[in-house]
Amino acid sequence: MFLAILILTFNFILAYNLGKSFAERNITIFEKNPEFKEKYADLFNKVWLKIKENFVDQSKVNPDRAAFEAIRGLVKSLNDPYSDFYTQWQTKILEEDLEGKFCGVGMEIGIRNKVLTVIAPLEGTPADRAKIQAGDIIVKINNEPTENMSLEEAVSKIRGKCGEAVVLTLFREGWAEERDFKLIREEIKIPTVKSEFIKPDIGYIKIINFGLKTIPDFLSAYNDLTQKGAKKFILDLRNNPGGYLEVAIRLSEYFLPRGKIILKEIWGKEQKEKVIRSEGPGRLSKLKMVIIVNKGSASASEIFAAALRDNLGVKLIGEKTFGKGSVQEIFYFDGASLPFRIKIATGNKTTVELEKETQSERYALKLTVANWLTPKGVKLENNGLEPDIKIIDKNPEDKIDEVLEKAISVLKSL
Repeated sequence: MFLAILILTFNFILAYNLGKSFAERNITIFEKNPEFKEKYADLFNKVWLKIKENFVDQSKVNPDRAAFEAIRGLVKSLNDPYSDFYTQWQTKILEEDLEGKFCGVGMEIGIRNKVLTVIAPLEGTPADRAKIQAGDIIVKINNEPTENMSLEEAVSKIRGKCGEAVVLTLFREGWAEERDFKLIREEIKIPTVKSEFIKPDIGYIKIINFGLKTIPDFLSAYNDLTQKGAKKFILDLRNNPGGYLEVAIRLSEYFLPRGKIILKEIWGKEQKEKVIRSEGPGRLSKLKMVIIVNKGSASASEIFAAALRDNLGVKLIGEKTFGKGSVQEIFYFDGASLPFRIKIATGNKTTVELEKETQSERYALKLTVANWLTPKGVKLENNGLEPDIKIIDKNPEDKIDEVLEKAISVLKSL
């Protein structure tokens, strides 16, 4: 995740040729970055030469792999679970995400408290049918422990060919021991909205993610429900892992009048604050509604929920949300050190337009560059949104949705 970001155009002025000698690249890195030069340039190259001269199994001495791991080490030194440097295979996985369809098991995952965790299973997918839940800890993937495994590594291991199996070893609060789940990969296509009319006058709209079709699908569902007599609405964001930040902003504008704050962003090392305000039309601002959330509500869904609560007083019902409040940019590099420009909307799904054709060797850097804050200035990262009315569905496998029933009860009183 993978989890929602924003639309940007990038100028890429630096790329590494992973086919050159490792020593040559190190000299270039240190010469262009004097903060490294005096302390580490000589040491770095001496260590590399000792490896080449003395390591017992020279078949494992691979300059390309060594260069890649050195670059990844730069990123890992940030100790940020959402920043990483991708291999060519991982870049392919990323681009499959950006296209919105892939072969997998259908769940969003993330690093929570340094542990690989299920953010949300996607409805109708192998993960959903296997009753995997938000908050489940992924202990192993195909019997390989996930401790110290990056998010992208985990995704690349869970993904694979459609029709083939992957075994996830999970642990859930309340279980005495870990359990294995054997899932068959299939093509995952992510829907955006589901809706239902609840008599006598309630419209229920479940926003599954914030994708390219979310706004037209939402408006279509809203219009259909109002024609059926809906006057009050339940917006269900449970297990919504996010998507495009831009879509969350645009959808918020249908509810928030012009000038209202949707979110705040704290950017870069200068910690500059950027305030995102609604441009309207805000035609749904008077709508009587409640929002349902849970621990699988993350990223853009948290932004949307906070914007409506802080500005319109909309009640949040359910569980505390996930707490994914950071912004990532995706930087691409090709293997021939030829810089190129790329237009990219980063998030769960993204379209990519290259201004010129690039070579087959492509690498990607995902880097956290900002944090999100709610309109009232609450930092979301690792915090999440506390619901106004806390209720946990203790038996999610039962037919009775206790949280939804509570939301209906609250809405009837408005």
